[in-house]
Amino acid sequence: LQCYCAQAQNGAFRIGIGYQRTWVLDQQASPLKYQTSEKTFLVGYEHTGPHAKIAAGLEGGWGSLFPTGFRNRLLYDPGYHPDGTPKNDSFPIPGTFYNARLKLGYLRSLGNGYSLLGKNKVNTGDYLGGSLNNQLFYTDNIVRNGWLNSTSLNADFEHTVLFNNKHMVGIKVSIPLVARNSRLPYHNTISSASGESNIKTFFRQGSRMAWLGNFQHIQVEATYEYAIGKRLGIGAHYTGQWLHYSYEKPVTFVQDNTGLFAAVR
Repeated sequence: LQCYCAQAQNGAFRIGIGYQRTWVLDQQASPLKYQTSEKTFLVGYEHTGPHAKIAAGLEGGWGSLFPTGFRNRLLYDPGYHPDGTPKNDSFPIPGTFYNARLKLGYLRSLGNGYSLLGKNKVNTGDYLGGSLNNQLFYTDNIVRNGWLNSTSLNADFEHTVLFNNKHMVGIKVSIPLVARNSRLPYHNTISSASGESNIKTFFRQGSRMAWLGNFQHIQVEATYEYAIGKRLGIGAHYTGQWLHYSYEKPVTFVQDNTGLFAAVR
């Protein structure tokens, strides 16, 4: 659930849970397409003023990672027993996927609209602005597909509809203008001649600036909220994204995230 705890008249904290699927094609690591089954969470804050809104949020997810069509594949250990008979040992090939996103955004109002549909009141709003986004994709265990950290400056657009002060629908699109991305080298291992930590080495050796020609990333969010009272609401939230980055070799992510939330304003 997603819960809003009001700190000001137009401000709210939120926390939520959901379910996410990720599809990964990392040509640097494997020709196989991988997919996930993940649990997700979200915490954030949003303040809406008469002319603008600011928002901050942290989203995360974790779950199993496996090649499409081969979820239960095994790794066999060839060899012989002391008596000379061949071994038949095998064990599953595990993969764990972690995904986190931190986002800070500012949106300026382009104008609001008001209309009547019979006895029903409809309020609309359009917002345009930008956000600073950092997203991490990390895989662990034997499977190491899709390592990527992306810090980007995005252009954001949001459209909202409020129906009878009870039903709110929002749609938001975010596209990066410039980014700094970090990836593993071609051999998919981390090594430092000076003995630096793996984290420091990963960011120092594998980071470069990215732009539209080698990095494409589209994020879409859709929200529905029903107001039970002036401060309490419930609803559903969807986030989808498509990401493609060319270096070192191309990697592509597609994600679908769906969650439920409760809101207190």
